[in-house]
Amino acid sequence: MTKQLDPEQFEDVKEMMIYEVVLSEALVNLLHKKGLIKKAELLEEIKRIKSKTIEKKK
Repeated sequence: MTKQLDPEQFEDVKEMMIYEVVLSEALVNLLHKKGLIKKAELLEEIKRIKSKTIEKKK
């Protein structure tokens, strides 16, 4: 059975998720702008980590 979040808790979680996305995007943009990473490399790394995460859940 799943536990219901009250609307106030939901808003806190939503705000944290938005903050994490904005923070990640800012870091990626800065690293790319400075020539430290290529966005294609980042996408490959995301795919690699995602596939490892999915494998662990099985």
